[in-house]
Amino acid sequence: MKYSESNPLEVFVVSDFTGETIESVTKAAIRQFTNAPVKITRYRYINNESRGRTVLEEAKNLNAIITCTLVDHDVRTWFINKGSVMGITIIDVLGPILDMFSEKLEMVPLEKPGLAHQMDEAYFKRVKAVEFSIACDDGSNTHLLPEAEIVVLGVSRTCKTPLSMYLAHKGIMTANIPIVPELEPPRELFSIDHEKVVGLTIKPQKLQQVRKERLQMIGLDPETSSYARIEHVETEIQYARDLMRQIGCRVFDVTDKAIEETAQEVISYLKL
Repeated sequence: MKYSESNPLEVFVVSDFTGETIESVTKAAIRQFTNAPVKITRYRYINNESRGRTVLEEAKNLNAIITCTLVDHDVRTWFINKGSVMGITIIDVLGPILDMFSEKLEMVPLEKPGLAHQMDEAYFKRVKAVEFSIACDDGSNTHLLPEAEIVVLGVSRTCKTPLSMYLAHKGIMTANIPIVPELEPPRELFSIDHEKVVGLTIKPQKLQQVRKERLQMIGLDPETSSYARIEHVETEIQYARDLMRQIGCRVFDVTDKAIEETAQEVISYLKL
């Protein structure tokens, strides 16, 4: 049969979950054929014989071919055998792979639809969290603070951004706010749930050392800048502690701690 735009090859993609996986595989194959006259129809949640029979009858009427990912062994076996009897071409993408792994591993598969989709959900959650944390880094977009799962406070060089990015890569939407005595903190900070706000503090001598190293790194003289003077550092830390006490948030000392260690303490505290 000659296929054309007005008379395309009908392809049914069939899944016992959303069908995103099998549709992606099918489209990847079709892309190998330039301007192929193909029409794809997706059938989701085909997880019993009744739903399967409806799809097979439609495929028979349209002379369609079927690509499928059916996890349940009984449904898959029935669907393929029934389709074969009806003269329908069915490409079982998942079955041979499951059977091969089952034989090699000497294990029975879970046969639970949607596991790949659950992995995708986790991935997209991480992506969303990273995008949010970038948008809300260093006090930006404070109107988004109510959407944050964690809001991190701290003076300069207490590793607010690295901590926020680390948490974001775990799928936690994190914002961070710098505490600067000369600047008013954002008003949104006082209207959100104080239990999701965490403060970072550090010993003054350690912060002075970190700031001196930072100034040297960018080619400035630490001795001529108030940024690294111990009196200024102590004033900033005390101001930050007072603000954190006013907000009522939990405070974590990050002195000589790795980002991973602080992150785990925060996650444990918030039970995320």
